[in-house]
Amino acid sequence: MNKMKKNTVILIVFGILSLIFIIESCAEKSHDITIDTSRTALDHAYECEAVMGPLPKFSCADAIEVPATKNGIPVTFPGGEEGNGSTNPNDCDNPWAFGMACQTGNKVGRYQGLNADGTENPDVVFITFCRDGGLGVIGHKLSTGETCFFSIVDNGDANNSPKPGEDGYNDAWMTPSVVAADKCQNCHMASPFLHTPAVDQLKNPADTAELLVPFTGNNPYSIIGQEFHQPHTTDIQNSCTPCHRPQCTQHFENYPLDELKMPPPFENATEFDHSNISNADRQAIRDWCKTLGLQ
Repeated sequence: MNKMKKNTVILIVFGILSLIFIIESCAEKSHDITIDTSRTALDHAYECEAVMGPLPKFSCADAIEVPATKNGIPVTFPGGEEGNGSTNPNDCDNPWAFGMACQTGNKVGRYQGLNADGTENPDVVFITFCRDGGLGVIGHKLSTGETCFFSIVDNGDANNSPKPGEDGYNDAWMTPSVVAADKCQNCHMASPFLHTPAVDQLKNPADTAELLVPFTGNNPYSIIGQEFHQPHTTDIQNSCTPCHRPQCTQHFENYPLDELKMPPPFENATEFDHSNISNADRQAIRDWCKTLGLQ
């Protein structure tokens, strides 16, 4: 009997020690994959510069205002202030995909990448988006698909924010963990750059034969920064996916971009009913999108 008790005690002790070992092991694994929320905006900027070269000095003063017209005539909306608009996509000729369908004052800019010696790098492009006083930036390396997202702080100076190396960078730009919390890649899922009737009115000033916002096609696409999850991908093969990467979002409520990345041209698209095209294949994509829990 005493021997049985002794064995029982030994088993209990062994079990407790094993449990402690398992807990400590799990804690170590959790620590290994924990995101470093202390990383600063400058840390992320230098990480992106290692891939894309020196970051330009971004400013909304360099951006081009996106026209808001109806029947070719500039429109204004109640209030008359920059940033006012309408949620009705029929109130303008070229609606935005999400947010206000028709809005005044939005700007988009483009910067060519730079090499270390200051010469232009045609393999890198930066697109700025200025709306409601904010400034967001997407940097993209065309050959590899590596992409960076940046945003100035709320109420920051969209016309004079510092670049890396200048004083006050960390005060002017959001940390990567804050930017990642906005889940940029859920809207920019199929491509780093979104093409809509509104933005594709603009041409590249350096080459007016091409759009201001570049096409990336089905080239590689990944996001730099441990804070950001990678874009969701699928191996679904059907009549849709050879040309369109799935775009799983319900935010495109103003314009029928639907669940697929739709390239220009956009002629008569708002009147075009594509709900009965490839029904089964499109439903397969919708079903897959639902499994991601993005809504």
